[in-house]
Amino acid sequence: MTPILDLRDEARRTPVALDAALKMDDESRRAAIAEWTDRMVDEQSASRVFAGLLPQMMRVGVDAQFQAAAADAVVDELRHARLCAAVVQALGGDARAPMIEIDDVPRQAASSALEGLLRDVLDISCLGETADVAVLEHRYRHARESTFRRVIAEILDDEVGHSRLGWRLLRHLEPRIDARTRERLGAYLVPAFARLLERHGTTRKHAVDDRALLIEVINEVIVPRLEAFELPARPALEAARAAADLDEPTIWAATD
Repeated sequence: MTPILDLRDEARRTPVALDAALKMDDESRRAAIAEWTDRMVDEQSASRVFAGLLPQMMRVGVDAQFQAAAADAVVDELRHARLCAAVVQALGGDARAPMIEIDDVPRQAASSALEGLLRDVLDISCLGETADVAVLEHRYRHARESTFRRVIAEILDDEVGHSRLGWRLLRHLEPRIDARTRERLGAYLVPAFARLLERHGTTRKHAVDDRALLIEVINEVIVPRLEAFELPARPALEAARAAADLDEPTIWAATD
């Protein structure tokens, strides 16, 4: 049975008030509740994956500053989940939803503790958090209600730091990455990109604006930065697209 995330009590202890003048029809309200509920679940899930980085960092022996930053990220993500739950309740929703199951298989399949840590750093921060920053910036620019903007801005500020943590840690560990590990990391980027595309809806036929935004940040930010570390990001992305049958030239053409 899938466990249920229930943040109703936390939401009541983190009250938010929407603008009195806010007008939403039933369809818009339902859509907003669904979006903020999804964000609530994502943020709570992110706290668990950042918590999982800590023992890996200790095994690999990274500097304490990175361990402290990962611990701070756990606290950040839990706070984000509470904020999102409060928005759900303010919209008239119910801050309860099935939790995301965390897959530990990639970590178990790694050939070393270092490779396992690098895989998760790539997946969580360099891909996931970097994409989230772009999506949240887009949400902030288009949010009309002041509370939405305030909550998004608070989450966005932290997510920028979480993304930077991954890129800084990758730079810190780069001298320890040998050719064989680099090759295996390149192979791992294929399912990592596939998960990123699926998570943000690129395999669906709606939300074209979000897809275009995601594709832009992948092509203009993530891939070039990974390639700067001599990781085969472009072939991995192409393989992920092929596996997902993402043949949408009008969307990808601008950045291919």
